[in-house]
Amino acid sequence: MDAFDLILSIFIVLVALIISAVGREIMSGLMAVRYGDETPRLNGRITLNPLKHIDILGSIIMPLTLLLLGAPFLFGYAKPMPVDFSNIAKASGYKGCLKVALAGTFFNFFMAFLCVLILKIALMFGILTQGNPISQFIFTLFYTNIVLAIFNLLPLPPLDGAKILAYLGLIFNISIFAKWYNNLEKYGMILLLLVVLLPPTQSFIASSIKFISILFLQI
Repeated sequence: MDAFDLILSIFIVLVALIISAVGREIMSGLMAVRYGDETPRLNGRITLNPLKHIDILGSIIMPLTLLLLGAPFLFGYAKPMPVDFSNIAKASGYKGCLKVALAGTFFNFFMAFLCVLILKIALMFGILTQGNPISQFIFTLFYTNIVLAIFNLLPLPPLDGAKILAYLGLIFNISIFAKWYNNLEKYGMILLLLVVLLPPTQSFIASSIKFISILFLQI
């Protein structure tokens, strides 16, 4: 790979990641407002301005480092959307909280589906060809959304998977998952680093991403 191709690949990855990560945060914010919490709006986060959402470490440094190290998957994140789930619980109950927790994952899977649809139609009618930079970008956008969806579904605080598990439990009057979330949340960054860096968890996540990606591509 020459210098131009490397720079182009890095640019495509970063743009795809920013779109995917920022999009899921905006969707979470919109759903939070919809179900009773104005915190995202009051903090100026219901905006398409990426500068309001980009996290230098999570949106740029981490994915670039993983890319250059040849990690089995690339991961990054935007600034977490400020959401007060206690406001949502009061206004819409635990079901409202669950819907907000699911919002980011729904966005990522919807974007992945949209990318597959666009690619298949474009290739079918000869609008795009394989290897074309636009095709490469759409596929990268597809893959990035799958990665973010799968990664954020892991039941580890502060990821959405842990929130989903906690609020599912509370809906059925099972509080153990919520207590588990509250006890582990302060160790969130350490848990994330372990998940990203340990080979066994890397292998599990990479296999899950591959499996879900194949399912989507067969649509």
